[in-house]
Amino acid sequence: MHLRLLPLRLRLKSETLALDFFSGPLWRSGFGLALKNHFPGVFDLLFAEHARLGRLYALQSPLAAVNPGEPFELGLTLFGAATEHAVACTQAVARLGEMGLGEHRGHYRLLDARVAGSGSSPFLDAASGLAAWPVAAGPELWLEQSSGNANLIRIDLRTPLCVKDGKVACCGAFEFSQLVRRLHKRIAQLCEAAGEASPLARPLTETQLRLAADVRLMHSELEWVQVKRQSSRSGQTMVLEGMTGHLIYRGDVAPFTGLLALGKVLQLGAKTAFGFGRIDTHFSFED
Repeated sequence: MHLRLLPLRLRLKSETLALDFFSGPLWRSGFGLALKNHFPGVFDLLFAEHARLGRLYALQSPLAAVNPGEPFELGLTLFGAATEHAVACTQAVARLGEMGLGEHRGHYRLLDARVAGSGSSPFLDAASGLAAWPVAAGPELWLEQSSGNANLIRIDLRTPLCVKDGKVACCGAFEFSQLVRRLHKRIAQLCEAAGEASPLARPLTETQLRLAADVRLMHSELEWVQVKRQSSRSGQTMVLEGMTGHLIYRGDVAPFTGLLALGKVLQLGAKTAFGFGRIDTHFSFED
């Protein structure tokens, strides 16, 4: 069985919650606490020590500030066995809104939850309850996407991205081939953690790496950012770092459409469980 994926989008409405961008570490801590209190079995699957080999979820925290009285969206992508617990994870986020999030215990409520990109109605609605059981998909759904003969791509780093060249964090623009290698590694890590098969055969990854070497970095605007996180276990404040901004590459980028579409769902780099590594891609053609 290939790696199972289930990208969820939860529509929420703030009551008293107020957050600045970027709030990923806060959401990660709150989500873990709600699971531990209400769904301990799912907590063990996603957060226990053995899960450090590879987290079976990735967060997409709100991309803008959250203000009292306004709706906002939270994304949560589940992998492997975690896809079987989508309803529990959704209910945990709802319970977190009742408990309160952050230093001032800001409250919010769940409006509805749906599977991202499915075009279907919400599987859970606050007014009417559970309408359907969310179903996981295989990575082929994204890998089969096509951009025609695009020769230009813009990669937007929507949340901090931390990638490493060897053991050294990359603090600036990186070559397209490094991006492709990192996506390959992300898929392999998740498949190993989930105990499910990779959708990428070795000949395909070798071909992609060869073709990626001919795609050139044309322009970049990047900013190195620091995000503070207080550990709920030790009480110590940690600093998480990464890049935001965008990079533009030119070359034959069409063979990478599906891989990058999958990368948008998986996220890449370190700390995806905190919401890091969220990317958007824009393909185009230039003479």
